[in-house]
Amino acid sequence: MTEKIHGSFKAQAANSQETGVKKTDLYKVPPEKLVEEPGFNERNYNDPDVQAQIEAFAQAYAAGRYVPPLVVRIDAITGEIILVDGHQRHRGALLAIERGATITHLECLPFRGNDADRVVCMLTSSEGLKLKPVGIARGYLRLLRMGLEVAEIARSVAKTAQHVESMLVLAEANSDVQALVNQGAVSGTMAIEVVRKHGDKAGEVLGAKLKEANARGQTKIKPAAIKEWAPPRALATKLYHSVGSALGQITQSSEVQQLLADLDTNGAESAAGKTVTVDAGALVELMRLFKEAEDARAKKGTSHKEDAQSEG
Repeated sequence: MTEKIHGSFKAQAANSQETGVKKTDLYKVPPEKLVEEPGFNERNYNDPDVQAQIEAFAQAYAAGRYVPPLVVRIDAITGEIILVDGHQRHRGALLAIERGATITHLECLPFRGNDADRVVCMLTSSEGLKLKPVGIARGYLRLLRMGLEVAEIARSVAKTAQHVESMLVLAEANSDVQALVNQGAVSGTMAIEVVRKHGDKAGEVLGAKLKEANARGQTKIKPAAIKEWAPPRALATKLYHSVGSALGQITQSSEVQQLLADLDTNGAESAAGKTVTVDAGALVELMRLFKEAEDARAKKGTSHKEDAQSEG
């Protein structure tokens, strides 16, 4: 028996049991009827990237190009149709209308879910410009305040719990830190690292580092400006063994044994003004390795300075 051909989507959907094709609930809503819920979208509309995205949507609507449907919900009490996903598309459409384009309706899909689901939708939307780090962080904080555990948030946004916990640090950082991240002067990752180390002083630390970067002709703080220098692993291992060797020899002497006993009895103050004998060979080796580490540190600093000058 020859399989019946259904040559249109309408026919395919009408024969769903046979074709497997189903029709979705797609509604056409006048742009002016769509409402933005105040404070819902963690989007900075003063961000040039966001403004450029809205402009791109405005041009797409004006030219009649395809723009994905918006996602909306309806308030059962007021009847308002409220945006869940598509705020930039909506603003782009309004901008196109303001310039003279004829746009009578926007295609919208109804949202299914609760208030937490709506926040997750905002955070994970694949359409338009992605949220910046601070916006994502604030979204995670909202979900946390709604009662979701960190692990639940992580599963909802397909991220690790460690990622969510780190972003929550940024969400609760002072406004000066968030402002630096929003303007692109510092990465979200770097800001989180500095907040964890300096707390409320993080903004001052980052501000000072930004001034230093500006003086070199840079607009962003480089990771090397924040990260503390540490000797290479091989050199650190040598230093560790050298210190261990020196201490091993020092603690073998009877005078040091007596000093340690006094420390246990009388505290650190009992060691003030006293001296001990140290093997000269062990001390020289320790001093040599320390100088090697200092030379490596100075070389690293010179390298960063040269990189900064070349970038400037």
